[in-house]
Amino acid sequence: MKHFVAYLFISSCFLLFSCKKDKESAAAAKVITDVSFGDDAKQKMDIYLPEGRNGQTPVVVMLHGGGFVAGDKSEFSARAEQFSAKGFAVLNVNYRLVSVDGVLNNPIVHKPSPVKIADQLNDIQAAINLAASRSGEWGISADKWAIAGHSAGGTLALLYAYGDKNSGNRVKVAGNWAGATNFAFQNEAEVQALDPRIREVIYRAVGADPVQANVLAYMAASPLWVAYQGRGKATINIRPESNAVGDLPDGSKAEYQQFTNILNDKGVPNKWVEVAGADHGFSQAGKWELVIGETAAFFNARLQ
Repeated sequence: MKHFVAYLFISSCFLLFSCKKDKESAAAAKVITDVSFGDDAKQKMDIYLPEGRNGQTPVVVMLHGGGFVAGDKSEFSARAEQFSAKGFAVLNVNYRLVSVDGVLNNPIVHKPSPVKIADQLNDIQAAINLAASRSGEWGISADKWAIAGHSAGGTLALLYAYGDKNSGNRVKVAGNWAGATNFAFQNEAEVQALDPRIREVIYRAVGADPVQANVLAYMAASPLWVAYQGRGKATINIRPESNAVGDLPDGSKAEYQQFTNILNDKGVPNKWVEVAGADHGFSQAGKWELVIGETAAFFNARLQ
């Protein structure tokens, strides 16, 4: 009998120790790479799960930049690690790209792209839906979600958060890092003044020629105008002091001011941060740390 009791005691201790180890193991930091959410090679994401996570751990969807035509999630791996170190689960998402086939030809080949901004938003939705379906398995929150992106990724983040694809209001707050907020134009002369290659890329991304008859399509692709319709979500805009891209003029400060005014007028919680001495890619030492820190604090305050 004494031997049997001792056996039970030892067995119980072993089971308790094993369960404790399993629990600790489940809460250890983990990275899952190249999770597919579609059939295209670009429809993949990396998942960063922080140490000590639980069902209340907030989630950030991160989107790389690249003018809608380029870029890859690998460029954002360091940013994802920085966010995860602050206690967020991170989805570092790739999305299909707008085609630039023939854009550099002389003359330029004018043709539609199989992938447009609307398709990129579909990719983001598919990634979010898949991750949300695994929130219990991964030990993360099912409803404390945010989205952020750089450059074109920032534009996509805002469009997703503000748009119809954000079903059930899962994504509650958005971060825009140096992204454009307005593609609409007052008249066609503004568009004609652009480099023809830029005009072609914009046409392919939006899916409509940049003429007055199609101005509504360009407004629909502009977070500023979507917010004007009263559909904005809590937003942090972070703009580098020099937000020029290539040879394009930098009119983003006035644009961000207009965007901020609209968000304020609509009663949308928001913050505008100017990063002194930073370029479009926040490439100077310490700038990305500032961007991630400001964004994480804003997200945390609104995902309680």
